[in-house]
Amino acid sequence: MRNKILTACLVLAVMSFGVTSVFAQPVPKAPSAVEKALKGMNIVIGLWWRYYDVNANPPSNQWVSSEYQEKQLDYRKRLLKQYNFTMSEKQIATWDQMPQITATSIMAGKPAATIFVLQPDWALALYRQNLLYPVSTSKVVNWTSTAPVEWNRSVTSAFTFKNGRNNDFYAFKEGYGESERATCVFFNRRLFKEAGLDPNLPYDLQKSGQWTWDKFLEIAIKLTRDTNNDGITDIYAMTDDFSTEILDAFVSSNGAMYVDKDKDGMLVNASNRPEFIEALRFYIKLRDAKVMKPKPAGDNTAWNWFIPEFNDGKVAMRIDEQYLTTNDLRNMKDDWGMVLPPKGPKAKNYIVFNFENVRVIPAKGYTKEQIDAIIWAYQAWVTPPENNNWKLEAYSTYRDKRAVDETLALIRDQKLWQWKYHFHVPGLNRGNIAYEIRHLDGEPAQLVESVSQIWNALIMDANGL
Repeated sequence: MRNKILTACLVLAVMSFGVTSVFAQPVPKAPSAVEKALKGMNIVIGLWWRYYDVNANPPSNQWVSSEYQEKQLDYRKRLLKQYNFTMSEKQIATWDQMPQITATSIMAGKPAATIFVLQPDWALALYRQNLLYPVSTSKVVNWTSTAPVEWNRSVTSAFTFKNGRNNDFYAFKEGYGESERATCVFFNRRLFKEAGLDPNLPYDLQKSGQWTWDKFLEIAIKLTRDTNNDGITDIYAMTDDFSTEILDAFVSSNGAMYVDKDKDGMLVNASNRPEFIEALRFYIKLRDAKVMKPKPAGDNTAWNWFIPEFNDGKVAMRIDEQYLTTNDLRNMKDDWGMVLPPKGPKAKNYIVFNFENVRVIPAKGYTKEQIDAIIWAYQAWVTPPENNNWKLEAYSTYRDKRAVDETLALIRDQKLWQWKYHFHVPGLNRGNIAYEIRHLDGEPAQLVESVSQIWNALIMDANGL
C-alpha cells in the first residue's frame, strides 16, 4: 500500500512538473489605468489570412499543436481571464477587400477591427487621410525595448512622420515578422558539387565576409556548363526570371533603393543615385556572361516557367523571397541552401531587403486610456513564451542547420534591415527596369531616365500631393 501511495505521488509530481515546465509563462502586471480600461473590452486584430480564438477548437487555422503553440494558448487564456477582456485575431476580409473595408469602416466611425494588419501601401494611404492614431504618443510600452517584446524598428522608422514639432510613428510590429519577404539566394547543393564547387561554398563565403558580387559572378560562370560537349549550355547558374527579384538582390546589396524616404517623411525617387546605376551595370555584366537561362521560346511558355527550372535541378540558383522555404521548396528533391545576396562595392555589410505587414489603430473612436489598454494588451498578446528557442522552431523548415544558424540569424538582425519603400507606392513597377535591362543596348542611366517621369508621378500620388 505504501509503495502504491509513493508511486501515485511520484506520478503526480512528474505530471505537475510537466505542466509547470510547459505552461509556466507568467501573465504580466498591467498598470492600474490599463487594468481598469481593459475590463470588458473586446479587442479584435483584423487581418485577411488567419484567425485565432482561444475558445475555438482548434484555436487557429494554423494550429499544429506544437509545444510553442500549446504554451502560447495556455498563457493567452490566463491573460484574458486575469484582466477580464477578450482578444482575437479575425479574418475580416479577403486580401483584395481588405483596403476598402478598412478605410470605409474607419471613415464611417465603425472600425471593422480594433487593430488592423495591413500592407504598407494600404497603411500609408490611411495615414495620408488622417485615419491613423499616432501610436508613438502612447508611453504604456517601451517602443525601443527588446523585452518583453522586441519592437520592429524598421516598421516604426518607415511610418515616422512629422506631426507638428514632433516625429510620431503610426504603425508598429513586433520583432521578426511572419511575412518572410527578405530577398535571398537559394542554391542547389548537388549542382554545386557537380560543377566542382564545395556545396557549402556560399555559406563559407557569407560567414567569412567574402560573399561579394565578384565571387558571385565567378561562381555563376563555373555553374554554367555544357555537360555533354555539344556546344549547347545544359545547366545555367540561374534563370533570367524572376527578373524583378534578381534586380532587387543587386540593388539592395549595394545599399541602393528604388524609393527612399526623406527627413520629412516624404517618399523620393532613388533610382538615379550612383549605387543604383552601379547595380544595373552588374546586372548587365551577368547578362553578358550568359549565366542566366533565357525564357524558352514559344507562346505556350508559362509565366512562372522559372520555378520548375530551379526546383527540378536544371539551374543552380534562384533569387527570390524567403517565403519559398515554406512554399515552393518544401518538396524539392535536391537539397538546397539559402544565403543573403552578395555584397556590392558600396555596401559595408550584408543587407536584408525586407518589409512587413504593419499594425495600425484607427485615429478616432477610442479614449487615450483605451488606446493605452489596446497597445499594452497587444504587447502582452504577442509576448513569446519564456525560454523560447526560435532556432528549434525553424530547423524543420530548412534543409540544413546553417540556413538557420547563419542566414536566418542575419535576417533576424534588425541592424541589417533595409525597408522596401517601393511597396509604399501603388502602381510602381520595378519591371519597367528589370524587363528592359535584359535587352538594353546603352547606358543604364538612360533606362532610369526613361521611367523617371512615370515613377515621380506615382510617388507624388503616394505622398498625397
